[in-house]
Amino acid sequence: MKKLGIAITGCGAISKNHGDAVLKSPNAELLYCMDIIEDRAVEFSKTFGGVPLNDYKKMLDDPAVDIVHICTPHHTHPELAIEAMEHGKHVFCEKPMAIYPDEAKNMIEAAEKNHRYLGICFQNRMNPTTVMAKKELESGKYGRIVSAMAKVAWDRHGAYYTESSWRGRYATEGGGVIINQAIHTIDLLDYLCGGISTVTAIAAKLRETDDYEVDDSCMANFGLLNGGSAVGHFTNCYTGGKLAQVEINCEKAKFVVDQKKLEIITDNGTEVYNGDQPTGAKSEWGASHNRIIHLFYDCILENKPFFVDGYSAIRSVLIVDALKRSNGHLVHIDA
Repeated sequence: MKKLGIAITGCGAISKNHGDAVLKSPNAELLYCMDIIEDRAVEFSKTFGGVPLNDYKKMLDDPAVDIVHICTPHHTHPELAIEAMEHGKHVFCEKPMAIYPDEAKNMIEAAEKNHRYLGICFQNRMNPTTVMAKKELESGKYGRIVSAMAKVAWDRHGAYYTESSWRGRYATEGGGVIINQAIHTIDLLDYLCGGISTVTAIAAKLRETDDYEVDDSCMANFGLLNGGSAVGHFTNCYTGGKLAQVEINCEKAKFVVDQKKLEIITDNGTEVYNGDQPTGAKSEWGASHNRIIHLFYDCILENKPFFVDGYSAIRSVLIVDALKRSNGHLVHIDA
């Protein structure tokens, strides 16, 4: 069987996870790696293969390319994705799908018009702990979801922003902790709890620094589609660790979900399911890039729906947009 031809655009930090996934897939072959800084593409190709380019259009013109991975700065995602799909390519795009809801809607329209797959990289949906939690929550044996809490506490300042000109700017990153770090946990809150319906939030820059202009902290109150409620606490000002967790209170149990373990707490005790145990400087990314990318390839080859498509991923864009706009006022999330 012919392997899927892959092109990766954007050869920064996150692209390495995509390159590794291509290398480890029996169904794919990396044909091109593109970056506007050509030296970065050259270095990437030494490890993962592919012809290095600094011109996006060259790889779009090659009919051997089936899928384009987009690993570029946030504000470039819609234009690059739409152009790729108009050239007949499927697209797998890093989060966020887009900065603004209208741009995300344009991406979905392009996918439909050109009959292309559009997948978004919310890899934490495929963490073993998330998969188990989703299955148990949907079983119904713990009753309905009553309330939930999402927590993200990381440290992002200094060189993280100054070494990348697009980070820390509303025009290019679209925000700070909400759209970059907390978006994964916000997506899991929405995904595991059956949908967020309303948002009331305060987001602000709390550090005294010139490194960035965007929000580094946010507190939120969420309404859930099932009538329950949730709260969110997100910050990039915590220097003591890397916390990303969702706590879900059902009528008959409490679920505590993170990358490393799932706890299900009932009157009879606590069941613990161990998950991935990532370590190192980028352990917060987890270990599920390969899983979600390989599933995306399988869905294309088998002509099956991919569960993190544009319709699913746009919810995070809508929620993030509401968090940024709320300023203490209730905002309804579009269906």
